[in-house]
Amino acid sequence: MNWPLAPILLPLLTALVTLFWGRSSLPRRWFVAVSATMQLVVALHLTADTVLGRTFVLGLGAWPAQFGIVLVVDLLSAIMLSLSALITLASVLYGYAETSVRLEHPLRATLTQFLVMGINLTFCTGDLFNLFVAFEIMLIASYALLTLEADDWDIKHAFPYVAINLFGSALFISACGLAYKLFGTLNFAEISLRAALLTGDFRLHLLALVLIVVFGIKAGLFPLYYWLPNSYPTLPIPTSALFAGMLTKVGVYVLLRMFATVLPHELTFAHTLLAWLAGATMVLAVMGAISRNFIRGILSFHILSQIGFMVLAIGFFTPLSLAACVFYIVHHIVVKSSLFLIGGVALRLNGTDDLDRMGNLWKHTPWLGLLFLFQALSLAGIPPLSGFWGKYLIVVVGLQEREYWLVGASILASILTLFSMLKIWNGAFWTVSNSVPLRTGDRRWVGMTTVVAGLTVVSLVIGFGAEGVLRIAMQAAERLCDQQGYAREVLAYLGKAGGNLSP
Repeated sequence: MNWPLAPILLPLLTALVTLFWGRSSLPRRWFVAVSATMQLVVALHLTADTVLGRTFVLGLGAWPAQFGIVLVVDLLSAIMLSLSALITLASVLYGYAETSVRLEHPLRATLTQFLVMGINLTFCTGDLFNLFVAFEIMLIASYALLTLEADDWDIKHAFPYVAINLFGSALFISACGLAYKLFGTLNFAEISLRAALLTGDFRLHLLALVLIVVFGIKAGLFPLYYWLPNSYPTLPIPTSALFAGMLTKVGVYVLLRMFATVLPHELTFAHTLLAWLAGATMVLAVMGAISRNFIRGILSFHILSQIGFMVLAIGFFTPLSLAACVFYIVHHIVVKSSLFLIGGVALRLNGTDDLDRMGNLWKHTPWLGLLFLFQALSLAGIPPLSGFWGKYLIVVVGLQEREYWLVGASILASILTLFSMLKIWNGAFWTVSNSVPLRTGDRRWVGMTTVVAGLTVVSLVIGFGAEGVLRIAMQAAERLCDQQGYAREVLAYLGKAGGNLSP
Protein backbone atom coordinates (compact mmCIF):
# COMPACT_ATOMS: atom_id res chain seq x y z
CA MET A 1 0.00 0.00 0.00
CA ASN A 2 1.20 3.56 -0.77
CA TRP A 3 1.14 4.69 2.85
CA PRO A 4 2.50 8.24 2.29
CA LEU A 5 -0.63 9.03 0.27
CA ALA A 6 -3.07 8.04 3.02
CA PRO A 7 -2.60 11.10 5.30
CA ILE A 8 -3.31 13.32 2.28
CA LEU A 9 -6.10 11.39 0.58
CA LEU A 10 -8.16 10.73 3.73
CA PRO A 11 -8.76 14.41 4.61
CA LEU A 12 -9.16 15.29 0.92
CA LEU A 13 -11.88 12.67 0.40
CA THR A 14 -13.53 13.64 3.69
CA ALA A 15 -13.60 17.28 2.61
CA LEU A 16 -15.15 16.45 -0.75
CA VAL A 17 -17.77 14.12 0.73
CA THR A 18 -18.83 16.66 3.39
CA LEU A 19 -18.91 19.40 0.75
CA PHE A 20 -21.41 17.50 -1.39
CA TRP A 21 -23.24 16.12 1.65
CA GLY A 22 -24.41 19.63 2.39
CA ARG A 23 -26.21 20.38 5.63
CA SER A 24 -24.94 19.15 8.98
CA SER A 25 -26.54 16.01 10.32
CA LEU A 26 -25.78 13.28 12.80
CA PRO A 27 -24.65 10.75 10.12
CA ARG A 28 -22.40 13.44 8.63
CA ARG A 29 -20.85 14.01 12.04
CA TRP A 30 -20.24 10.30 12.48
CA PHE A 31 -18.59 10.16 9.07
CA VAL A 32 -16.16 12.97 9.92
CA ALA A 33 -15.38 11.49 13.35
CA VAL A 34 -14.68 8.06 11.85
CA SER A 35 -12.46 9.63 9.20
CA ALA A 36 -10.53 11.60 11.83
CA THR A 37 -10.06 8.40 13.83
CA MET A 38 -8.80 6.56 10.73
CA GLN A 39 -6.34 9.39 10.08
CA LEU A 40 -4.98 8.97 13.60
CA VAL A 41 -4.68 5.18 13.16
CA VAL A 42 -2.79 5.61 9.86
CA ALA A 43 -0.45 8.20 11.38
CA LEU A 44 0.28 5.98 14.39
CA HIS A 45 1.01 3.07 12.04
CA LEU A 46 3.47 5.22 10.11
CA THR A 47 5.09 6.32 13.37
CA ALA A 48 5.45 2.75 14.60
CA ASP A 49 7.11 1.68 11.35
CA THR A 50 9.46 4.66 11.19
CA VAL A 51 10.53 4.18 14.82
CA LEU A 52 11.77 0.78 13.67
CA GLY A 53 13.94 2.48 11.06
CA ARG A 54 11.78 2.44 7.95
CA THR A 55 11.41 5.46 5.66
CA PHE A 56 8.46 5.61 3.26
CA VAL A 57 9.22 7.06 -0.18
CA LEU A 58 6.72 7.42 -3.01
CA GLY A 59 7.33 9.05 -6.39
CA LEU A 60 4.15 10.12 -8.15
CA GLY A 61 3.75 9.77 -11.90
CA ALA A 62 7.11 8.05 -12.54
CA TRP A 63 8.78 11.40 -13.23
CA PRO A 64 12.52 11.98 -12.64
CA ALA A 65 13.36 13.42 -9.23
CA GLN A 66 14.08 16.93 -10.47
CA PHE A 67 10.64 17.19 -12.11
CA GLY A 68 8.24 14.93 -10.24
CA ILE A 69 6.47 14.99 -6.89
CA VAL A 70 8.09 12.87 -4.21
CA LEU A 71 6.47 12.02 -0.90
CA VAL A 72 8.78 11.05 1.96
CA VAL A 73 7.70 10.02 5.46
CA ASP A 74 10.51 9.58 7.96
CA LEU A 75 10.27 9.51 11.75
CA LEU A 76 9.86 13.27 12.22
CA SER A 77 7.20 13.44 9.49
CA ALA A 78 5.30 10.55 11.07
CA ILE A 79 5.43 12.18 14.52
CA MET A 80 4.01 15.40 13.08
CA LEU A 81 1.30 13.48 11.21
CA SER A 82 0.29 11.76 14.46
CA LEU A 83 0.08 15.06 16.31
CA SER A 84 -1.94 16.61 13.48
CA ALA A 85 -4.40 13.70 13.54
CA LEU A 86 -4.69 13.76 17.34
CA ILE A 87 -5.46 17.48 17.52
CA THR A 88 -7.86 17.26 14.57
CA LEU A 89 -9.80 14.45 16.25
CA ALA A 90 -9.90 16.38 19.54
CA SER A 91 -11.07 19.52 17.71
CA VAL A 92 -13.82 17.58 15.91
CA LEU A 93 -15.13 15.90 19.09
CA TYR A 94 -14.95 19.12 21.08
CA GLY A 95 -16.90 20.95 18.38
CA TYR A 96 -19.60 18.27 18.48
CA ALA A 97 -19.86 18.60 22.26
CA GLU A 98 -19.95 22.40 22.06
CA THR A 99 -22.42 22.96 19.21
CA SER A 100 -25.68 21.25 18.33
CA VAL A 101 -26.14 19.77 14.87
CA ARG A 102 -28.66 22.45 14.02
CA LEU A 103 -26.23 25.32 14.76
CA GLU A 104 -23.09 23.85 13.19
CA HIS A 105 -21.87 25.66 10.09
CA PRO A 106 -21.85 23.06 7.27
CA LEU A 107 -18.58 24.33 5.78
CA ARG A 108 -16.55 24.19 8.99
CA ALA A 109 -15.87 20.45 8.69
CA THR A 110 -15.09 20.71 4.97
CA LEU A 111 -12.61 23.56 5.34
CA THR A 112 -11.01 21.94 8.38
CA GLN A 113 -10.31 18.80 6.37
CA PHE A 114 -8.81 20.84 3.52
CA LEU A 115 -6.64 22.58 6.13
CA VAL A 116 -5.50 19.22 7.51
CA MET A 117 -4.74 18.01 4.00
CA GLY A 118 -2.41 20.98 3.47
CA ILE A 119 -0.76 20.45 6.86
CA ASN A 120 -0.18 16.75 6.18
CA LEU A 121 1.14 17.38 2.68
CA THR A 122 3.69 19.76 4.22
CA PHE A 123 4.96 16.95 6.44
CA CYS A 124 5.06 14.38 3.61
CA THR A 125 6.50 16.34 0.71
CA GLY A 126 10.03 15.79 -0.52
CA ASP A 127 10.45 18.79 -2.82
CA LEU A 128 10.34 22.56 -2.44
CA PHE A 129 7.65 23.42 -4.97
CA ASN A 130 5.27 20.80 -3.62
CA LEU A 131 5.92 22.34 -0.21
CA PHE A 132 4.76 25.67 -1.66
CA VAL A 133 1.60 23.97 -2.96
CA ALA A 134 0.98 22.44 0.47
CA PHE A 135 1.33 25.83 2.12
CA GLU A 136 -1.13 27.38 -0.31
CA ILE A 137 -3.74 24.67 0.33
CA MET A 138 -3.31 25.18 4.05
CA LEU A 139 -3.41 28.98 3.84
CA ILE A 140 -6.44 29.21 1.54
CA ALA A 141 -8.38 26.96 3.91
CA SER A 142 -7.23 29.04 6.88
CA TYR A 143 -8.33 32.29 5.17
CA ALA A 144 -11.78 30.81 4.67
CA LEU A 145 -12.01 29.52 8.26
CA LEU A 146 -10.97 32.90 9.65
CA THR A 147 -13.86 34.64 7.90
CA LEU A 148 -16.44 31.84 7.82
CA GLU A 149 -18.08 32.53 11.17
CA ALA A 150 -16.65 35.99 11.96
CA ASP A 151 -18.82 39.02 12.57
CA ASP A 152 -18.16 42.50 11.20
CA TRP A 153 -15.95 43.37 14.19
CA ASP A 154 -13.80 40.23 14.07
CA ILE A 155 -13.38 39.96 10.32
CA LYS A 156 -11.07 42.98 10.16
CA HIS A 157 -8.48 41.01 12.16
CA ALA A 158 -8.23 38.56 9.27
CA PHE A 159 -6.80 41.24 6.96
CA PRO A 160 -3.27 41.36 8.50
CA TYR A 161 -3.19 37.55 8.52
CA VAL A 162 -4.04 37.39 4.83
CA ALA A 163 -1.73 40.26 3.86
CA ILE A 164 1.42 38.98 5.58
CA ASN A 165 0.87 35.43 4.36
CA LEU A 166 0.33 36.61 0.78
CA PHE A 167 3.65 38.43 1.05
CA GLY A 168 5.21 35.26 2.44
CA SER A 169 3.79 33.21 -0.44
CA ALA A 170 5.22 35.60 -3.03
CA LEU A 171 8.61 35.43 -1.33
CA PHE A 172 8.36 31.63 -1.14
CA ILE A 173 7.82 31.19 -4.87
CA SER A 174 10.77 33.54 -5.45
CA ALA A 175 12.88 31.34 -3.17
CA CYS A 176 11.83 28.32 -5.25
CA GLY A 177 13.09 30.10 -8.37
CA LEU A 178 16.40 30.97 -6.73
CA ALA A 179 16.83 27.39 -5.51
CA TYR A 180 16.13 25.97 -8.98
CA LYS A 181 18.65 28.36 -10.50
CA LEU A 182 21.26 27.28 -7.96
CA PHE A 183 20.69 23.53 -7.94
CA GLY A 184 18.77 22.67 -11.11
CA THR A 185 16.22 20.79 -8.99
CA LEU A 186 13.74 21.34 -6.18
CA ASN A 187 13.96 17.81 -4.80
CA PHE A 188 15.19 17.88 -1.19
CA ALA A 189 17.47 14.87 -1.62
CA GLU A 190 19.21 16.29 -4.70
CA ILE A 191 19.46 19.76 -3.18
CA SER A 192 21.18 18.32 -0.09
CA LEU A 193 23.88 16.75 -2.28
CA ARG A 194 24.41 19.75 -4.53
CA ALA A 195 24.23 22.39 -1.80
CA ALA A 196 27.11 20.68 0.02
CA LEU A 197 29.35 21.78 -2.88
CA LEU A 198 28.25 25.43 -2.56
CA THR A 199 28.84 25.99 1.16
CA GLY A 200 30.86 29.19 0.69
CA ASP A 201 28.69 30.59 -2.10
CA PHE A 202 26.98 33.90 -1.26
CA ARG A 203 23.87 32.81 -3.16
CA LEU A 204 23.40 29.88 -0.80
CA HIS A 205 23.51 32.21 2.20
CA LEU A 206 21.02 34.51 0.47
CA LEU A 207 18.68 31.57 -0.12
CA ALA A 208 18.97 30.57 3.55
CA LEU A 209 18.11 34.14 4.59
CA VAL A 210 15.04 34.24 2.32
CA LEU A 211 13.85 30.90 3.67
CA ILE A 212 14.22 32.19 7.23
CA VAL A 213 11.93 35.09 6.37
CA VAL A 214 9.40 32.86 4.60
CA PHE A 215 9.18 30.18 7.26
CA GLY A 216 9.69 32.67 10.07
CA ILE A 217 6.45 34.31 8.96
CA LYS A 218 4.68 30.94 9.04
CA ALA A 219 6.13 30.10 12.46
CA GLY A 220 5.42 33.53 13.97
CA LEU A 221 8.97 34.76 14.58
CA PHE A 222 9.78 38.34 15.59
CA PRO A 223 9.34 40.86 14.01
CA LEU A 224 6.68 39.45 11.65
CA TYR A 225 4.32 37.89 14.18
CA TYR A 226 1.87 40.76 14.62
CA TRP A 227 -0.77 39.01 12.49
CA LEU A 228 -1.34 36.15 14.94
CA PRO A 229 -2.43 37.51 18.36
CA ASN A 230 -5.42 39.39 16.99
CA SER A 231 -6.59 36.84 14.42
CA TYR A 232 -6.63 33.57 16.37
CA PRO A 233 -9.02 34.79 19.11
CA THR A 234 -11.68 35.52 16.47
CA LEU A 235 -11.99 31.85 15.50
CA PRO A 236 -14.48 29.37 16.99
CA ILE A 237 -12.82 27.57 19.89
CA PRO A 238 -12.33 24.14 18.21
CA THR A 239 -10.83 25.78 15.13
CA SER A 240 -8.61 28.10 17.18
CA ALA A 241 -7.27 25.08 19.09
CA LEU A 242 -6.32 23.41 15.80
CA PHE A 243 -4.71 26.62 14.52
CA ALA A 244 -2.86 27.15 17.81
CA GLY A 245 -1.61 23.61 17.93
CA MET A 246 -0.56 23.03 14.34
CA LEU A 247 -0.15 26.04 12.04
CA THR A 248 2.89 27.74 13.56
CA LYS A 249 4.49 24.34 14.19
CA VAL A 250 4.33 23.73 10.43
CA GLY A 251 6.73 26.66 10.09
CA VAL A 252 9.02 25.25 12.79
CA TYR A 253 8.95 21.80 11.16
CA VAL A 254 10.01 23.25 7.80
CA LEU A 255 12.85 25.23 9.42
CA LEU A 256 14.03 21.98 10.99
CA ARG A 257 13.77 20.15 7.68
CA MET A 258 15.52 22.84 5.66
CA PHE A 259 18.48 23.45 7.95
CA ALA A 260 19.02 19.88 9.13
CA THR A 261 18.18 17.78 6.06
CA VAL A 262 18.43 20.01 2.99
CA LEU A 263 20.93 22.83 3.48
CA PRO A 264 24.57 22.40 4.58
CA HIS A 265 25.16 22.28 8.33
CA GLU A 266 27.92 24.89 8.08
CA LEU A 267 25.52 27.86 7.71
CA THR A 268 26.48 29.26 11.11
CA PHE A 269 25.34 32.78 10.26
CA ALA A 270 21.81 31.53 9.60
CA HIS A 271 21.82 29.47 12.80
CA THR A 272 22.96 32.45 14.87
CA LEU A 273 20.32 34.68 13.29
CA LEU A 274 17.62 32.12 14.11
CA ALA A 275 18.79 31.92 17.72
CA TRP A 276 18.67 35.68 18.30
CA LEU A 277 15.33 36.10 16.54
CA ALA A 278 14.04 33.32 18.79
CA GLY A 279 15.33 35.10 21.90
CA ALA A 280 13.55 38.31 20.90
CA THR A 281 10.37 36.38 20.12
CA MET A 282 10.34 34.66 23.52
CA VAL A 283 10.66 37.81 25.59
CA LEU A 284 8.60 40.27 23.55
CA ALA A 285 5.72 37.86 22.96
CA VAL A 286 5.40 36.90 26.62
CA MET A 287 5.26 40.61 27.48
CA GLY A 288 2.39 40.85 25.03
CA ALA A 289 0.68 38.01 26.89
CA ILE A 290 1.00 39.86 30.18
CA SER A 291 -0.58 42.94 28.61
CA ARG A 292 -3.75 41.08 27.57
CA ASN A 293 -6.70 40.57 29.89
CA PHE A 294 -8.70 37.87 28.15
CA ILE A 295 -7.84 34.19 27.96
CA ARG A 296 -7.64 33.74 24.19
CA GLY A 297 -5.50 36.87 23.84
CA ILE A 298 -3.05 35.69 26.50
CA LEU A 299 -2.81 32.21 25.00
CA SER A 300 -2.35 33.59 21.48
CA PHE A 301 0.72 35.56 22.54
CA HIS A 302 2.02 32.47 24.31
CA ILE A 303 1.98 30.58 21.02
CA LEU A 304 4.60 33.02 19.77
CA SER A 305 6.66 32.97 22.95
CA GLN A 306 6.86 29.17 22.94
CA ILE A 307 7.78 29.16 19.25
CA GLY A 308 10.83 31.09 20.40
CA PHE A 309 12.00 28.11 22.47
CA MET A 310 11.69 25.73 19.51
CA VAL A 311 13.53 28.00 17.10
CA LEU A 312 16.20 28.74 19.72
CA ALA A 313 16.88 25.00 19.82
CA ILE A 314 17.26 25.01 16.02
CA GLY A 315 19.60 28.00 16.27
CA PHE A 316 21.89 26.22 18.73
CA PHE A 317 22.08 23.45 16.12
CA THR A 318 23.54 20.58 18.08
CA PRO A 319 22.21 17.00 18.05
CA LEU A 320 20.83 17.44 21.57
CA SER A 321 19.20 20.82 20.84
CA LEU A 322 17.48 19.45 17.73
CA ALA A 323 16.17 16.53 19.79
CA ALA A 324 14.98 19.06 22.38
CA CYS A 325 13.19 20.95 19.60
CA VAL A 326 11.36 17.80 18.50
CA PHE A 327 10.43 17.01 22.12
CA TYR A 328 9.23 20.57 22.66
CA ILE A 329 7.09 20.50 19.52
CA VAL A 330 5.36 17.32 20.74
CA HIS A 331 4.75 18.86 24.17
CA HIS A 332 3.58 22.22 22.93
CA ILE A 333 1.09 21.02 20.32
CA VAL A 334 -0.79 18.98 22.93
CA VAL A 335 -0.59 21.54 25.76
CA LYS A 336 -1.41 24.63 23.72
CA SER A 337 -4.39 23.03 21.98
CA SER A 338 -5.80 21.82 25.28
CA LEU A 339 -5.38 25.26 26.88
CA PHE A 340 -7.42 26.85 24.10
CA LEU A 341 -10.09 24.20 24.62
CA ILE A 342 -10.06 24.84 28.40
CA GLY A 343 -10.51 28.53 27.63
CA GLY A 344 -13.54 27.57 25.54
CA VAL A 345 -15.10 25.68 28.47
CA ALA A 346 -14.48 28.68 30.73
CA LEU A 347 -16.04 30.95 28.11
CA ARG A 348 -19.17 28.79 27.98
CA LEU A 349 -19.49 28.66 31.77
CA ASN A 350 -18.91 32.38 32.40
CA GLY A 351 -20.27 33.70 29.12
CA THR A 352 -17.00 35.61 28.57
CA ASP A 353 -13.26 35.10 28.75
CA ASP A 354 -12.59 38.65 29.97
CA LEU A 355 -10.76 38.06 33.27
CA ASP A 356 -12.41 41.09 34.90
CA ARG A 357 -15.83 39.47 34.44
CA MET A 358 -14.97 35.86 35.27
CA GLY A 359 -14.76 33.74 38.40
CA ASN A 360 -16.20 30.92 40.51
CA LEU A 361 -14.82 28.17 38.26
CA TRP A 362 -12.69 26.43 40.89
CA LYS A 363 -15.56 26.41 43.36
CA HIS A 364 -18.03 24.78 40.97
CA THR A 365 -15.81 22.93 38.46
CA PRO A 366 -12.63 21.83 40.29
CA TRP A 367 -11.85 19.20 37.67
CA LEU A 368 -11.59 21.89 35.02
CA GLY A 369 -9.32 23.82 37.38
CA LEU A 370 -7.03 20.81 37.78
CA LEU A 371 -6.81 20.33 34.01
CA PHE A 372 -5.90 23.98 33.61
CA LEU A 373 -3.25 23.79 36.34
CA PHE A 374 -1.57 20.76 34.79
CA GLN A 375 -1.39 22.37 31.37
CA ALA A 376 -0.54 25.88 32.55
CA LEU A 377 2.31 24.67 34.76
CA SER A 378 3.55 22.49 31.91
CA LEU A 379 3.57 25.50 29.60
CA ALA A 380 5.60 27.43 32.17
CA GLY A 381 8.10 24.57 32.49
CA ILE A 382 7.44 23.29 36.00
CA PRO A 383 8.91 19.80 36.63
CA PRO A 384 8.11 16.98 36.12
CA LEU A 385 5.54 18.07 33.52
CA SER A 386 6.30 17.85 29.81
CA GLY A 387 7.23 21.50 29.30
CA PHE A 388 10.08 21.27 31.81
CA TRP A 389 12.11 18.66 29.96
CA GLY A 390 12.26 20.48 26.64
CA LYS A 391 13.23 23.75 28.31
CA TYR A 392 15.78 22.02 30.51
CA LEU A 393 17.54 20.48 27.52
CA ILE A 394 17.56 23.80 25.66
CA VAL A 395 19.08 25.56 28.67
CA VAL A 396 21.71 22.80 29.04
CA VAL A 397 22.76 23.19 25.40
CA GLY A 398 22.77 26.99 25.73
CA LEU A 399 25.11 26.79 28.71
CA GLN A 400 27.35 24.34 26.85
CA GLU A 401 27.50 26.75 23.92
CA ARG A 402 28.07 29.70 26.31
CA GLU A 403 25.04 31.55 25.00
CA TYR A 404 24.32 33.08 28.38
CA TRP A 405 22.17 35.96 27.15
CA LEU A 406 19.88 33.61 25.25
CA VAL A 407 19.68 31.24 28.21
CA GLY A 408 18.76 34.20 30.41
CA ALA A 409 16.06 35.23 27.94
CA SER A 410 14.56 31.73 28.02
CA ILE A 411 14.49 31.67 31.82
CA LEU A 412 12.92 35.15 31.94
CA ALA A 413 10.29 34.10 29.40
CA SER A 414 9.46 31.03 31.50
CA ILE A 415 9.01 33.10 34.67
CA LEU A 416 6.77 35.58 32.86
CA THR A 417 4.80 32.69 31.35
CA LEU A 418 4.09 31.40 34.85
CA PHE A 419 3.03 34.90 35.91
CA SER A 420 0.54 35.23 33.04
CA MET A 421 -0.84 31.73 33.66
CA LEU A 422 -1.41 32.68 37.31
CA LYS A 423 -3.21 35.76 36.02
CA ILE A 424 -5.71 33.47 34.28
CA TRP A 425 -5.93 31.23 37.36
CA ASN A 426 -6.69 34.12 39.71
CA GLY A 427 -9.18 35.81 37.39
CA ALA A 428 -11.12 32.83 36.08
CA PHE A 429 -10.77 30.08 38.66
CA TRP A 430 -9.80 31.42 42.08
CA THR A 431 -11.99 34.55 42.17
CA VAL A 432 -15.28 34.09 44.04
CA SER A 433 -17.96 36.64 43.23
CA ASN A 434 -21.74 36.63 43.53
CA SER A 435 -21.96 39.00 40.57
CA VAL A 436 -20.39 36.52 38.14
CA PRO A 437 -22.92 34.12 36.56
CA LEU A 438 -22.04 30.47 36.12
CA ARG A 439 -23.95 28.57 33.44
CA THR A 440 -23.56 25.04 34.77
CA GLY A 441 -27.12 24.20 33.72
CA ASP A 442 -25.96 23.83 30.11
CA ARG A 443 -24.37 20.38 30.31
CA ARG A 444 -22.47 20.71 27.05
CA TRP A 445 -19.44 21.82 29.04
CA VAL A 446 -19.14 18.29 30.47
CA GLY A 447 -18.47 16.74 27.06
CA MET A 448 -16.10 19.57 26.20
CA THR A 449 -14.17 18.97 29.43
CA THR A 450 -13.96 15.25 28.67
CA VAL A 451 -12.10 15.98 25.41
CA VAL A 452 -9.72 18.29 27.29
CA ALA A 453 -9.13 15.56 29.87
CA GLY A 454 -8.04 13.19 27.12
CA LEU A 455 -5.43 15.66 25.84
CA THR A 456 -4.26 16.35 29.38
CA VAL A 457 -3.66 12.64 29.92
CA VAL A 458 -1.52 12.60 26.76
CA SER A 459 0.44 15.59 28.08
CA LEU A 460 1.01 13.89 31.44
CA VAL A 461 2.21 10.72 29.70
CA ILE A 462 4.73 12.82 27.74
CA GLY A 463 5.98 14.43 30.95
CA PHE A 464 6.19 11.34 33.14
CA GLY A 465 7.41 9.22 30.23
CA ALA A 466 9.92 11.84 29.13
CA GLU A 467 12.80 9.37 28.84
CA GLY A 468 11.02 7.29 26.21
CA VAL A 469 9.74 10.32 24.30
CA LEU A 470 13.20 11.88 24.37
CA ARG A 471 14.72 8.67 23.03
CA ILE A 472 12.36 8.84 20.04
CA ALA A 473 13.07 12.57 19.63
CA MET A 474 16.82 11.90 19.57
CA GLN A 475 16.31 9.20 16.97
CA ALA A 476 14.23 11.61 14.86
CA ALA A 477 16.89 14.34 15.18
CA GLU A 478 19.68 11.92 14.25
CA ARG A 479 17.89 10.77 11.12
CA LEU A 480 16.88 14.36 10.32
CA CYS A 481 20.56 15.36 10.17
CA ASP A 482 21.65 12.33 8.13
CA GLN A 483 21.64 14.07 4.76
CA GLN A 484 23.50 11.30 2.97
CA GLY A 485 21.14 8.63 4.32
CA TYR A 486 18.07 10.69 3.36
CA ALA A 487 19.37 11.27 -0.17
CA ARG A 488 20.38 7.63 -0.56
CA GLU A 489 16.93 6.32 0.39
CA VAL A 490 15.01 8.79 -1.77
CA LEU A 491 17.20 8.54 -4.84
CA ALA A 492 17.50 4.77 -4.60
CA TYR A 493 13.72 4.55 -4.73
CA LEU A 494 13.68 6.79 -7.79
CA GLY A 495 16.27 4.59 -9.49
CA LYS A 496 19.09 7.14 -9.35
CA ALA A 497 22.56 6.83 -7.85
CA GLY A 498 23.36 9.80 -5.65
CA GLY A 499 27.03 9.60 -6.50
CA ASN A 500 26.34 10.22 -10.18
CA LEU A 501 24.64 13.55 -9.58
CA SER A 502 26.54 16.65 -10.57
CA PRO A 503 25.86 20.17 -9.31
